[in-house]
Amino acid sequence: MRTKRFLQNLVTSAGGQFLSILLQFAGRTVFIYTLGAQYLGISGLFTNIISVLNVTELGLGAAIVYSLYEPLANNDKKKTASVMQLLRKAYFFVGLFILIAGIILIPFLPYIMKKTTDLVNIPFVFMLYVMQSVSSYWFYAYKSLIFKADQKSYMTNLITYLANIIGVIVQILILLTTKSFILYTVTGISINILGNFMIAGKVDKHYPYLKEKAEPLPKEEQKEIFKSVVGTSVYKVNAVIVRSTDNIIISAFISTIAVGFYDNYRMITNTLVTFAKMLFGSATAGIGNFVIKEDRKQSEFLFRVMSVMAFWVYGFCTICLWVLINPFISLSWGADYVFGRELVAIIVLDFMMDGFQTISIIYKDACGLFWQGKYRPVATAVLNLMISLALVKNMGIMGVVLGTIISRFLTTWWFEPWLVYHNVFKMSCKNYFIRYAMACIVVLCNIVVIDFLTVPFSDTTFVNMMVKAVFCFLVPNLTAVLILHRTPEFQYLRDMVMRFLDKLRGEKV
Repeated sequence: MRTKRFLQNLVTSAGGQFLSILLQFAGRTVFIYTLGAQYLGISGLFTNIISVLNVTELGLGAAIVYSLYEPLANNDKKKTASVMQLLRKAYFFVGLFILIAGIILIPFLPYIMKKTTDLVNIPFVFMLYVMQSVSSYWFYAYKSLIFKADQKSYMTNLITYLANIIGVIVQILILLTTKSFILYTVTGISINILGNFMIAGKVDKHYPYLKEKAEPLPKEEQKEIFKSVVGTSVYKVNAVIVRSTDNIIISAFISTIAVGFYDNYRMITNTLVTFAKMLFGSATAGIGNFVIKEDRKQSEFLFRVMSVMAFWVYGFCTICLWVLINPFISLSWGADYVFGRELVAIIVLDFMMDGFQTISIIYKDACGLFWQGKYRPVATAVLNLMISLALVKNMGIMGVVLGTIISRFLTTWWFEPWLVYHNVFKMSCKNYFIRYAMACIVVLCNIVVIDFLTVPFSDTTFVNMMVKAVFCFLVPNLTAVLILHRTPEFQYLRDMVMRFLDKLRGEKV
């Protein structure tokens, strides 16, 4: 059942997300050619400011989803309803805080927007972005989390992607016909609200008892939940400071237009992260269930299996980014939007390090290790901010990204795996770091080989990019199969895929 639900979540995510991302790429292309780099920079900056405001959620979702695993597994409807009631109240106050904080921030916007013109009414547009964030917590938004906890994310995936696809199409039409940045932004808010109502209706149908009045959770259980919230909140703050403040620093010390240029690279890397999260994120609830029911040895083996997947998937994506991202941006949006190879190398390294940490973070969340590692994110966030601010003046965008890499290497890189191995598996994590080092070496060797093989195709043309893409697909995947095919982790993955294919054939028959 765990494998079936994981694959259902994965398959439904993949189809909708793929179409959604294609349309988002089309939307960004239309945005760039109709509104230009300055609007792109404003959009990227405001999106990141809103991400900073979203830190007020403080990991409520992750902590409360963890609290839902047990009552859902035991079909305890009363407790499930009580937990969801707590979530509803919490999300209302989060949305209210974001709204108030957004209003307070308006007078400070000119200080973090360097080299911009008065293209639009900046305070008004900023409040539209604030309302889009608020709509992510109000209008029954909290209800979607029960599907995630119950390993039924595929039900919300279909609705979310349908709403997003409709929204992007409408936004493209608005840009082509009116070139209105205001109408473009209002559409995003409307789609958020529409998706919330559609998902809420689906939840009410599958969990009708949630519509009934629920008893408040006992005080002791509320304390345990909020203890987890405090533990996970520092992770949330860290994620925001490490990621969302990058564009704010770039805007304040370089220019808002530079934010737009960097945001193109971030959009591509975030697209790959989104696909990877479909693969790994769909398994989070199943991992929590697995760890509760299976012994430590089996749980550690599953961790190794998923780590192999992460090294393979993110390693492959890293190679593709290094080889293809500049030709792709040049052909899509113009050579003026392309960064130098040194900066691209730093962006790609940042992507790889972040991706290789995925499984440790998923296990930490699935096993409820929010409190035990509460100080690590604080160290990462402080280091990232200090190093980025120290390097940005002399190194520009490269200094900001280097701040992220160095801070993560000094903290997250070693601490997250140790936390999981120490608290969940009760064993040494030495072999994990050996596998990590080997994965990095394999990625580097593949990059060297592909760079050598693609020298004759260095000119930026569509045909040459396609030839490079073929090399990017064949070389790393063949290498991975040759290295891994005799390992028990690879055999487990192969058997899981074969079982899934057999089920598909059986259903067709």
